[in-house]
Amino acid sequence: MQIHTEAEVWLPTVPLADYHDWNNETGAPMSAAEVATTASIANEVVVPEWQNPVFTGTGKEYFRIWIVNLCLSLATLGIYSAWAKVRRLEYFDRNTSFAGGGFNFHGEAKTILRGRIVAVILLFCYHYLFTFSKSLALTFFIFFLLGIPFMMRSALRFRLHQTSYRGLRFQFHGSIQNAYAAYFPVAFVFLLPGLFGVLFPEESYVAGLAFIGYLYWPWLHARMRIYQHDNISYGNLRGSCDMKSGAFSWSYVGVLLALVCAVFLGFLLIGVASMVLQKHGGSLMQYVSRQEAFYLLLGFVMSVIYVLGALACISYIQVVAWNKSWDSTSFPGVDIDSVLPYRPYWLLQVKNFFFTLFSLGLYRPFAIVAIYRFRLAHMRLRSEDLDQVQATRKVGQAQATGDSSADMFGFDLSW
Repeated sequence: MQIHTEAEVWLPTVPLADYHDWNNETGAPMSAAEVATTASIANEVVVPEWQNPVFTGTGKEYFRIWIVNLCLSLATLGIYSAWAKVRRLEYFDRNTSFAGGGFNFHGEAKTILRGRIVAVILLFCYHYLFTFSKSLALTFFIFFLLGIPFMMRSALRFRLHQTSYRGLRFQFHGSIQNAYAAYFPVAFVFLLPGLFGVLFPEESYVAGLAFIGYLYWPWLHARMRIYQHDNISYGNLRGSCDMKSGAFSWSYVGVLLALVCAVFLGFLLIGVASMVLQKHGGSLMQYVSRQEAFYLLLGFVMSVIYVLGALACISYIQVVAWNKSWDSTSFPGVDIDSVLPYRPYWLLQVKNFFFTLFSLGLYRPFAIVAIYRFRLAHMRLRSEDLDQVQATRKVGQAQATGDSSADMFGFDLSW
């Protein structure tokens, strides 16, 4: 999005020879060069500078919050997880700033707990009651199809309404019709294999056919992103997203081809290793005492390679989705640019994965902080006048009061 600033400059319509500098005590006429210079300065448009969001938190600080949240959540069988999420979001928002203004989170744990209870009930129904009978599976299938878009919209409204910048809260204006257009196909594709598995338990190929719907996932992913980014507002600034539904398609195709090649090369490596072991078993056994050890080592190497490949694919999709979504998002007078680099982001994910694995999960809070800071460091914004948005604070508060249903009926479904 480009920033357009119109500057209107008034100059007397008189001949250059008769044009006087009225602020000059002498009243001497200005030359043509001086008039041109004055007009050039008056018409000059000051382009605002790019600014990056700043995160001042540290992994050590967040570790103390994370470990307390983890212990209390385990001790209360997950009930404290709602309060844990409030503490986490408050920490990240209050340590994030942009252009001298800070963010904050205002959500209540009771509202989040209500969403957690709903999520647990839905998961229980899907994993256990869903398979009891065909009629029950059809009933829950229809219920989920009708309920998931509504709940996702409510969760988005709640999350944005509880986030503020410079004391002014964000809003989400997505309609229920657009919510069903974005999330109904997602729910259908996700639930259909399970439904076919219940309806046709002895015909596995039928359930397999239901997974064909996942071929549309790149389009569905983009549609969800568009719905999320196209309905954000801040004060009197209404956001928009001009991203196309096929924005992620070629990225997913590339990842799919990479996975196919990786699987093929893996089987090829196993085959070649087996042939070499059978043909030169005697010489190899001088270095490897047992054949099982050889395959164990081979399996370990292949596991590391597949982990690196999986992280490479996941990181690539995340980078593409993040950059394209935010580059396509615009607000009046606000330019957003995301330049998240792929290779450094992937290396950071690799580091976080292995450090978390070898530390038995204790490195997890440091990994979360590192990813959050890295994303913000590669996002920049520029605005004509944020103070002008702040001046419309009363209008934003009126909108927030009118949207109180985001608190009454909203809930958070994420863990």
